[in-house]
Amino acid sequence: MRLCRIALVPLLTLLLAGCDKSEPALVPVTGTVYYQGEVVTGGTVVFAPDPARGGGGALAHGVIGPDGRYTLHTDDAPGAAPGWHRVTVAGQLTRNGRPLRLPERYCDPELSRQAHLVRPGSDNVIDLHLD
Repeated sequence: MRLCRIALVPLLTLLLAGCDKSEPALVPVTGTVYYQGEVVTGGTVVFAPDPARGGGGALAHGVIGPDGRYTLHTDDAPGAAPGWHRVTVAGQLTRNGRPLRLPERYCDPELSRQAHLVRPGSDNVIDLHLD
């Protein structure tokens, strides 16, 4: 019995140390999405933490409204984890009265060439200008 108690102390210490790791506080991120200078009128924006640049945490996403604006959420909480993110956009705009989808490359984090820094402790306004 004494041997079990001795073995449990280091195990409990390790478990408690593992529980101490907390996710960084989410920070607000808003912005407007443009394609070739025109407002994107619908779709989705995804900010994926970029581990190659030290980013971490969960994905953040936002719906693009008819005015081109988005607000990021992580799960059900407003905001995104601070750090570098790769950004993808699946969206559409209206040109000459007809809906136009954005090129597929903006849906791929490798091809979109969109990377942005979410700064801790501030309101982040990140406008996305796609070419």
